Amino acid sequence: MGNDSCSGKLHDAVSPMLHFMIDLENTRSRGLQGAEYLSPDDHVTIFYSQSCMKVEKGRLQQIVDAGSALDICRLQRIGKNAMDFYIATRIGELFGSGYQGTVAIVSSDKGYSAVVDYWRCCAKPARKVVLQPDIERCIGCSNEDSARRVGIQGKLQEVNLETQIGLYKEQFRTRRELVDRFANTDYQELLGQIINVVEAGKGHGRRELYLDTVKRFGKKKGLDIYTKIKQSI
Repeated sequence: MGNDSCSGKLHDAVSPMLHFMIDLENTRSRGLQGAEYLSPDDHVTIFYSQSCMKVEKGRLQQIVDAGSALDICRLQRIGKNAMDFYIATRIGELFGSGYQGTVAIVSSDKGYSAVVDYWRCCAKPARKVVLQPDIERCIGCSNEDSARRVGIQGKLQEVNLETQIGLYKEQFRTRRELVDRFANTDYQELLGQIINVVEAGKGHGRRELYLDTVKRFGKKKGLDIYTKIKQSI
């Protein structure tokens, strides 16, 4: 972990990870939302000042647990837009060192849009910079090909409220019927796994559900469990 003199190590030039620049003055701990999605390939730099030195312990622990590189940079002199200049300068330093990955500015300050535009439209070669209010949304709008990005995009997808509530009610009804069907049976302790099989097969045919059940629980148990499932859904 780097110290407060902004001496964090820069990325290897060919590294594919994301480098997050956290504007703690602007986002506070909210900017670290999504830290659980970080990986050992990511790098996080937290920019802070005398007026903003506190952060939620749990969020920091998530970064550490993820194994991501972490360093901090303290603003040395308070001034208008000083933090913006620090972050913009660090980005230039990073790309100038040969870094070819994506930089994610974590801030709700739209002034950083100028930095995004410069690296997209003016720099040769162009570089990818994203601007979002937290880590989670930065990953979601990045161009990386990863399961975490797909998962976040699905989570953040806007849906029709009434339609989604209807789906949740149907899910609850199915779970309730499975609980009642398997109560006081030899398979009661397997209920969580049974529910997972049923929900994973949602939208698939009965044959696929049967095959998945037999694969998970074995032929004898699977057939018995499948028979009970059929009686519930």
